[in-house]
Amino acid sequence: MPKAALSEMVCSIARTLDAVGERWTPLILRDLFVGITRFEDLRRDLGIASNVLAARLEALQEYGIVEAREYQSNPVRHEYVLTEQGRDFYPALTMLIAWGDKWLAGEAGPPALVVHRECGHETSGVVVCRECGEPLTADNVYWRHGPGARRGPGTMLIGDHLEPPS
Repeated sequence: MPKAALSEMVCSIARTLDAVGERWTPLILRDLFVGITRFEDLRRDLGIASNVLAARLEALQEYGIVEAREYQSNPVRHEYVLTEQGRDFYPALTMLIAWGDKWLAGEAGPPALVVHRECGHETSGVVVCRECGEPLTADNVYWRHGPGARRGPGTMLIGDHLEPPS
């Protein structure tokens, strides 16, 4: 039985997972961000089956996250580069890294460090309010209905869960 498309839910998380939620996809995106762009290099780095990698890259192209650019014509070979939409996924990826480094890295520590090119310091993802710059946590935010809200599966419109606490 085929899975229902999460993209049909009126939820930005569900729609995003439909595009990038398959388990290999964030790893492919990670490799693209660090500069591994050729199919065989991606396959070798990830240890992924060729058919799985091809399917994931095709899906990323369909969503407009990655584009294929021919770098050799005989035989035809492509490199895969992030589009503007793909590069905009970087903050989400850094938050996955930060969470994994904090909770899953173990005593050995993080397997890779992110360094800010401008200042040369090691850094990690941080979520802040775009208006005041204060850090955001689950305890200091609430959610409310947006202009695209409507009733349906996965929409959080059950009861009054999205309104500010009294």
